[in-house]
Amino acid sequence: MSNTFKQVENIFNLNTKLFMNAIDGVTEDQAKERISDHNNPLNWLTTHTVWARFNTCMLLGNHAVKNPYAGMFENFKPYDPNFNYPTLADNKKEWNNATKLLTEAIDNVSEAHLAADSPWKSPIGDNSNAGTLAFLAQHESYDIGQIAFLKKYFTKEPMKY
Repeated sequence: MSNTFKQVENIFNLNTKLFMNAIDGVTEDQAKERISDHNNPLNWLTTHTVWARFNTCMLLGNHAVKNPYAGMFENFKPYDPNFNYPTLADNKKEWNNATKLLTEAIDNVSEAHLAADSPWKSPIGDNSNAGTLAFLAQHESYDIGQIAFLKKYFTKEPMKY
């Protein structure tokens, strides 16, 4: 694996820990709460982040991955207050499942696959699979930052590194 992609892998590895730290101490009731009518609640954010990690596994070439949240966020589907999003407990379980698949996929990805054109075009200007994966690592980090903000709002405790 290239040194450049190794750094993307490092971000995913850090995010694995930060996701769990960012929801530590948050209750299921808090996870459903919106701090305003134009913000997503924690349960939407965590479910979206897990959904995206499963998609990252698929982009890495593991097409056998079954995303348990398929259909929930495609086409930039926004928060729906009438939908019952998975619990934090469900999302922790699925995060761990997605993380195992992500580790396997990264361990098995080829340089040719990373260099190939991505089926998903990212806004960073590099339309290779590696470029799209770098964007997905940034997107995951952004989501975790929002989750960490809400954790501090609800628990008065910051996310820990």
